[in-house]
Amino acid sequence: MKGKGKLSHLLGTGPKKGDPRFDVWDEEDSMVMSWLWNSMLPEISDTFMFLPSAKEIWEAAQHTYSKVRDAARVFEIKSKISDIKQGDRSVTEYANLLKNLWQEMNHYLCIEMKCSDDATVLKNFIEKDRTYDFLILGKEELPSLNESISIINAEESRRGVMLYTQPVEESAMLGKIIKKNPKFNTKKTSASHTANSEVGGTESRALN
Repeated sequence: MKGKGKLSHLLGTGPKKGDPRFDVWDEEDSMVMSWLWNSMLPEISDTFMFLPSAKEIWEAAQHTYSKVRDAARVFEIKSKISDIKQGDRSVTEYANLLKNLWQEMNHYLCIEMKCSDDATVLKNFIEKDRTYDFLILGKEELPSLNESISIINAEESRRGVMLYTQPVEESAMLGKIIKKNPKFNTKKTSASHTANSEVGGTESRALN
């Protein structure tokens, strides 16, 4: 409706009777009413057929069928969030999965604020609550959700690098130990010589 410039018909903010523009707007309102009816299943549109304006049709349909206040769906989403574990997912995949569910829940949660200060307090509370869900704790000042994701991503990358370089470092350290301690080479040579001698002796006895 907004793209067609007809949003005022759903909001009821058009010109009033007596305004020279009212007749044209009223004709457009009838057209918007037909759009709304045609977008519904016949058995549903029949219940709104005798409402006098597009605004009243819109509000009645929203009140009857809208999921904005659907508590059951909110409960379902929150249950999914509590059940999700990172598992084999990367931090980015895990965070995106949670964000998608949170955004869907925002759609269903309809909280009316009386002033901008209340809205700010609520926004900060929700942000912290979701950060707790993401298990980012231990800082004096709790980071935002995006900062938390960045921190965990960096830690995951650091651990990956450490796991990759550890075997190389261990091999290098072992080489240094062997180089500094000739006894390792002597023992290795001696053990090899002994093993070869034993094999040779066994073969001689077998031939005899």
